[in-house]
Amino acid sequence: MRVNSAVSLLVALAAAVTVGLVVPPGDTGDLAFFVHSAERLFSSDWAATYSDPPLQVGPLQLVVLGALDAVADVVGVSSTRLIGALFGAVVTALFWLVARRLLDGRGGRWALTAATLAPVALSYTFDAYRDGHPAQALVPLLWVLAGFELRAGRAWLAGLLIGVSAGFEVWGILGVGIVVLAPRVWDAARAFAAATLVLFALLVPFALAGDFGMFEYRWVVNGDTLLSLLVEPGTAFTWPLRVLQGATAVLVGAGVAWSLRRSAAALWAGPLALVAVRLALDPVRYPWYWLALETLVLVGAVHLLSRVERISVPEQRSRLVWTRSPS
Repeated sequence: MRVNSAVSLLVALAAAVTVGLVVPPGDTGDLAFFVHSAERLFSSDWAATYSDPPLQVGPLQLVVLGALDAVADVVGVSSTRLIGALFGAVVTALFWLVARRLLDGRGGRWALTAATLAPVALSYTFDAYRDGHPAQALVPLLWVLAGFELRAGRAWLAGLLIGVSAGFEVWGILGVGIVVLAPRVWDAARAFAAATLVLFALLVPFALAGDFGMFEYRWVVNGDTLLSLLVEPGTAFTWPLRVLQGATAVLVGAGVAWSLRRSAAALWAGPLALVAVRLALDPVRYPWYWLALETLVLVGAVHLLSRVERISVPEQRSRLVWTRSPS
């Protein structure tokens, strides 16, 4: 089983890295802006990294992008393709960890391989960096893994994973909605505290040492969003409204996770509901926003298929016993 599991991971990693290095990404959207911001982070002017309000990604994403850009210069390869290869490999590895725990040996020899290859085959490991937001698929997977740790009573580790997700995309802090999966209230509080402390530790140095402009940014409500049915298109959408949007999403996600807490479905259904509400209340609509939703839907599909496999075996045995009993 361990050999098959390792082979599944290696095959999927090879596929993800190959796609990232070989397939031309074309226009990578905001990625150039993020890499430029990462260059500032690695300079003597690092304190001014977040002085530009449009920069809304977390410091960890900038650290990774800056490091990869430096490595690309040394080895003489395209930094864009190196970024695609690495993030594709990381997302694939995280999905393997999630699928391995959900399948738990069910589905036959090739089930885990098929599940791990799915993100590459469906191209969202590629789409994540082509659209310039490579961490969009990473964040929800970290939430699901945090959910596993919560159910096992490892609250600090769960909180760390949620905090790390927020270090890549600030909205990752919404993952605190799944702390309701903790077996005890104290564990939920510890996970919440750990996640909050990680994000606090990542952002406070910039707020203290420089001109921190992240929370000054204003979005504009687009006419093609669901929110435009409630709010006049063109209305400014500020960070206080972002907080309200996030709180609503957390409450809904926590409610779904709590209602399903006795089932492993809570691990992905709670985050899925959270992301769906966040998107429904978002003032803008970008193609990369759907990556988080697609990731969780795929995780849910793996779980549901594992349940079908587990249910079908006893049913088949039951039919065999019934046919033999008259004789």
